[in-house]
Amino acid sequence: MAESGKKPGAAAPSGSTAVLYLRALLDTAAVGPAATYARLGLRAGSVVQAFYAQRSFAPAWTHPDSGWNAQATAALTLLGQARQYGLLPAAYRLPQLQALPDSLRLSSKSKDQALQLAGFELRLTDALVRYAAHLRYGQLDARTLTAATLEGAAGQEATALLEQALAAESFAPAFLRCQPRSRAYLRLQQAWGQTLAMPDSVPHGGNEADFRRVAVNLERLRWESTTADTAEYALVNIPAFRLQLIRGGRVVQTHRVVVGKPETPTPTLNSRLIVFVTAPDWRVPYSIAVNEMLPQLQEDPSYLYDNHYRLYDYRNRLVNPWNVRWHTITPEKFPYTIKQTAGRHNALGNIVFYFPNQHTVFLHDTPARSLFQKSQRALSHGCVRVEKPLALAAYLLQRENQQAALPIVKRSIAQQDKCRFDLARGLPIQIRYYTCEADNGRLRFYADVYCQDEPILAALLDQ
Repeated sequence: MAESGKKPGAAAPSGSTAVLYLRALLDTAAVGPAATYARLGLRAGSVVQAFYAQRSFAPAWTHPDSGWNAQATAALTLLGQARQYGLLPAAYRLPQLQALPDSLRLSSKSKDQALQLAGFELRLTDALVRYAAHLRYGQLDARTLTAATLEGAAGQEATALLEQALAAESFAPAFLRCQPRSRAYLRLQQAWGQTLAMPDSVPHGGNEADFRRVAVNLERLRWESTTADTAEYALVNIPAFRLQLIRGGRVVQTHRVVVGKPETPTPTLNSRLIVFVTAPDWRVPYSIAVNEMLPQLQEDPSYLYDNHYRLYDYRNRLVNPWNVRWHTITPEKFPYTIKQTAGRHNALGNIVFYFPNQHTVFLHDTPARSLFQKSQRALSHGCVRVEKPLALAAYLLQRENQQAALPIVKRSIAQQDKCRFDLARGLPIQIRYYTCEADNGRLRFYADVYCQDEPILAALLDQ
């Protein structure tokens, strides 16, 4: 369509007809804000109000002679591409917005046309501020899975973005800068966009099931948009059963992992690897002691020594399990601590890697290394078991310029002599739940082992 001739983002004269209509439509004095915005069909009415108040109610997208201006045409094209970003064009009322030219042709009175233009103007702004916020932070509140609010900082950021995009030489690239910049987000979004562009070159061709999986995971990645990638970090993706060391955007080490069972899931978190211990003993968590070990001890106290466990009282004194009247001990009154001695039998294996977190989970080796050959590895009590832990330890020591300590690590393991290695720099660690991600530009889908996709998808489709 023809352009308005205005400089992008420039305000129209304050006395223009368009300004008067926009000001009148957004006047909430008569019936209040909620009713006013509902009558106009605005879902982000207060943000739209703020946008136009900053512009002295000058139109941004329409011109009396041409309908939509060039920036509006670019904006409508972007809304039409919503599926490339895991969003639905219908959520932004695109068909109604595209109907403006026909509406203008059917209108015979200039006053009717001016009112229609003003109404379409407001609805396009409403769609775009929501689109910007959804691209940046997601459509849902991560804690409640209800629609995310546009009040406060998110609304201010959306209006500022629109003004910047309007003033830019090219609207679309400026607008799309609102997206998260994390490695995982960009790779997934670009791979999905490529799948839609070349549907015959990939399996499934970007079908509806794929779209839904991608949409759920792009939403997750937007929830993390305030957590910037560091230059170097460890990433555990639970559904992929994999740990990666990433440096400068490249994967430099990959480890298979065993994660928590659905009934004892591994949590998602951000932390920092700060220490690892070789030849560790294992203090059995209370829940495992009373739920899994107590019944066996009531059957046969020799279970402890047969499996290299030792029993301690509240003063940390060694207790002979054959002197305990186990039939009187209940889970509610279990006064002991159980520890497993160091060695290849130990549940933590030869190395354990610690990082601060409220869930008391950590990375560790395991004596059950055959589990890494299984395709489905949600098998632990919540901690993450790591294949080839010595390679991870060597990497951490190299980052600390402590390569000389590697022989000490190996000697400690061989002699079953516990040793602690503190990491001055530490390494950021992210534990995530992504059932879809990009690998070398191709989409990879994983089983939803904790059944976390469905509630998110249902909430997204309800928007």
